[in-house]
Amino acid sequence: MQLGLTIGKWTLMVLIWVLIFMTFSQSIDEMVIIKFSLALFYIIVVVTVAFAIFNFAENPKSGVKFIISALALGVVILLSYQSSSDLDPETGALVEGGTISEAGIYTFYVSLSIALVLLVFSEVKRILKI
Repeated sequence: MQLGLTIGKWTLMVLIWVLIFMTFSQSIDEMVIIKFSLALFYIIVVVTVAFAIFNFAENPKSGVKFIISALALGVVILLSYQSSSDLDPETGALVEGGTISEAGIYTFYVSLSIALVLLVFSEVKRILKI
């Protein structure tokens, strides 16, 4: 099992680097690497959810934590999407896909802020324990 995971990991890394070099040398179109990235993202999401369901069956307490985390992320994404606009602030023109891009940026900002607050909180907590 461990050997298979190692071989799969190295194969995937080599494939990604080959695609990157082929894109930079203009042997393939950029859309190929974008589609590959999207496919890889969807596979990662499916595998993550599948392992979370499997873990939930074995240990319900950790499954509840996953459900709460997924719902919190969903709320952040929904609020980010609701607060974003597809209008260019300078010209007022409609930008195709602007709402999704802006929602992604807002989601990133919120996630980064939460991570930094939790990092500071855990460090302060660790220092006060000593």
